[in-house]
Formats: sequence, structure tokens, C-alpha cells
Amino acid sequence: MKSARWVFAGLMGMMLALPACSDDTQEGPGGSTGEGGGGSTGEGGGAGGFTVTGPITGETAPEGAVVAVVWIVSSSSPDYGFNFGEGSLSGATFTVGFGSAPPREALNSNGVGMGFVMLLAPGTQMPGGEIDPDVLDTALLGVSSRHVIVWRDDSGQGFDWSESFPAGFGCGKCVAAPQGEGFDSYEPVDCSEVEVQVASDPDSLEFCNWT
Repeated sequence: MKSARWVFAGLMGMMLALPACSDDTQEGPGGSTGEGGGGSTGEGGGAGGFTVTGPITGETAPEGAVVAVVWIVSSSSPDYGFNFGEGSLSGATFTVGFGSAPPREALNSNGVGMGFVMLLAPGTQMPGGEIDPDVLDTALLGVSSRHVIVWRDDSGQGFDWSESFPAGFGCGKCVAAPQGEGFDSYEPVDCSEVEVQVASDPDSLEFCNWT
């Protein structure tokens, strides 16, 4: 497999250039507590009890592969990825769960968290918190390149497209910009549609160009 550092860097580069995180960034109030795997896209998951279950497509994932959710934060200097959430794999299906709201270190200073589901080689150590991007050089097998788990604090400024998401947890799918016009965006979808694509060549993965 080719080096996957570009995947991490590419996700970072897709974030808007935001002001640095301040100490008073708040965890969002959240909507009604709900299960994300099959819930209505109109109901945000609150501060706990939110799960996402979806398909793994492309190449076959090896038994024992590690599932993680990496939240991309670019409102600090330097940018970083933050591992938050519990993940598991069953055949060609992944499940990730969150027992609480993301810590503020996982959010951008505009109140939006962008969580990408990643599939890593068996045995990969992924402790919670800020991650070492070198891990992805050797361990990355797949990623939700066209989908994202969103946390929205409705008291934050957000992105142009994020107002369409509920407060708290939600899931989004990339929406391509009209030809010659601006950047891609995300729209809310049922969390069962979140898809992790596995590829031996990361260059074959197509990412949402939303900034």
C-alpha cells in the first residue's frame, strides 16, 4: 500500500482556515438522545447513546481490523486528528458508538466536529486523544471518504452548510458543487448510509472537496 500520510493531510487541508480554538469552546447542547444507526436525519443525537452502523465496500477488510473515528481539527496550529469513539467490525459492517459528546479538543472553534470513520490494520494501537499521523502511513486500510459524522454546537458559527444538521450528532454525505462553482458541501443523511471504502491504493479514494 502506498503511503497514506496524504490522506490525513488531505483531510486536514479540506477544513476552512478558522481562528484558533479558544478555551471557552463549548460542547453542544445536542438534540434529543437517539440511535444514529437508523434514526431520522431530522433528530440529532444528544450527548450520549449515539451509534452508527454502516457498510464496508471495495476490497475485503481483514479479520481483526481496527475501527476508529478520527475528528479532523484545523482551527488550531498545527492541525491535528483526534481519536474519539468506540468501533468494531463484523464481516463487511462497521459500528461506532459514542457515550458522550465529543470533547472540545475534537471540535473546531466554530462548534462543528468532523469525524471520519477509518479502518486500520489489525493490531494498530489507537489510544484516545490526539493521534500520531505516522500511524496512517502504515496502517490505513479504508476511510469514509464521502461521508462524515458531524457534531454541531448550535451556539457556534458553523459552516455555510452545517445549519441543515441537527444540534448534536448527525451524519452527512458529500454534495458535489455545480461544475465551475465553489466547493463541495455536506447534506444530512441517515447514518446507516455512512460507508467506509477500503482500497489497497489510497490514491483511488475520492474525497469531498468542501473547502
